[in-house]
Amino acid sequence: MKRWVYILMLMLIAARAGAYSIPHEAWMGTFVSGKKVGWMSLNVEKAEFDGRQGYKITSVVNNRLKVLGTDMTQLVNTEVYTDDKFSPIKEIFSMSSGGKTTAVTAKFTANSIEYEVSAGETESTKKTIAIPDGPEMIADPLFTTSDKFPDIGKECSLRYFNPLTLNLEPLTIKVNKRERITVDGKSYETIAFDNITPMGTMNVWQEVGGDIVQLKGMMGITMRRMTKEEATANGDDGAAEDFAVLTSAKCDRQIDNPRGVKSMTAVLHGVSDSKMLINDLRQKAVAIKDQPDSAKFTIQSSLFDEAQSQKLPIAATASTKQYLSPTAYVDSDAELIVSQAKEIAGTEKNAYLVCSNIRSWIYGNLTVKSDIGITRSGSDVLKSRVGVCRDYAILFAALARSLQIPSKVVSGLLYTDGAFYYHAWVECYVGKWVPFDATLAADLVDATHLKLAEGDATTMFSLAKVIGSLKVDVIDCR
Repeated sequence: MKRWVYILMLMLIAARAGAYSIPHEAWMGTFVSGKKVGWMSLNVEKAEFDGRQGYKITSVVNNRLKVLGTDMTQLVNTEVYTDDKFSPIKEIFSMSSGGKTTAVTAKFTANSIEYEVSAGETESTKKTIAIPDGPEMIADPLFTTSDKFPDIGKECSLRYFNPLTLNLEPLTIKVNKRERITVDGKSYETIAFDNITPMGTMNVWQEVGGDIVQLKGMMGITMRRMTKEEATANGDDGAAEDFAVLTSAKCDRQIDNPRGVKSMTAVLHGVSDSKMLINDLRQKAVAIKDQPDSAKFTIQSSLFDEAQSQKLPIAATASTKQYLSPTAYVDSDAELIVSQAKEIAGTEKNAYLVCSNIRSWIYGNLTVKSDIGITRSGSDVLKSRVGVCRDYAILFAALARSLQIPSKVVSGLLYTDGAFYYHAWVECYVGKWVPFDATLAADLVDATHLKLAEGDATTMFSLAKVIGSLKVDVIDCR
């Protein structure tokens, strides 16, 4: 039950630059709880692409963390080619961790974005998304030209393609004030502003007419300007507090035998997004009026009666159709997935029992490998047979969808070892939506599984805005 340390990729939406001279190069060190864990570089230069004069913006992120006692390294490379007005033409993104690489290549036209995802040693997935009318697009979230940067006390709206969520997402730059700050013993006159995205808000300090000096984001992550030599030096690599423990949601009481809990009522503090208050047959969530950013969750857990299950194939409905389609990561149409799913299902037609068999097969055939900090396709997980909770969930959803069982990837919190940790599991429609957790040895998904997001694999990134800021008060647990 390892955690989603790939959320460190939030650093890629961290900062916007003002009036840079070109060519331009900048370096920053990355810190967690005051300990140096990595670095980032940004380079902007003139370039030609497909016969068009413009620019090439290159960024590299290299971070190393300890996650539940295991060292994990992430290396992220992004290249964006633009025209002479910094409008994007092509983006090449790759993210490597634990010997695995996920790559996204996107091509931009006036009305659409064509992207291709390669998530491991399996076939790539291609898709086109439309660019509707709206705010101007920027080429790289690390670089915005001065003519797009608002004055003090004002804000502006932009858009960018997020290679993590595979969506066109909004960006709001809100400029707050001029502020003198001291970083590493040096004093700077800066412009303080916020970068607001669906994945959270970053506080940025940029030297007037110059480079970014410092930024602070979610999960206690801070970045500071450095020389190349200072940024890439080993420093405190690996010495920071365990990242999974650091970002866990602290609990006000000990829960005994959490895997057997069938009923829980708890107050979750720090949840400001109403979309995370998900209500269904298993979970009820309601905002608390006199407690800002707090909500009461009531969760009931029980085993599903297999006699109530639908038989295969399950007819698609308007509400379940989207959870049958293959996606870039839940690649249910991949030959390897289809073949394995048929082998697991055999002659069984009871949809619930098929899902139970999928859970049992994944639990018995996959091995936890917690140094993989990227999102991978189900077929790549199946081929390697190693991963963390999100890999187990993605593979489960892919196998189930290939058998025409509607399946969601679900993410939220799970109680273990004295705190609520970030976790992923699935829900499958077998007559009603039933949860399954392939990291567990039994079908019962206990009531300490608190759901905050659901849908495709990329919906997990919506939790980025709250990771490291949640706290749980358990009212009742039995």
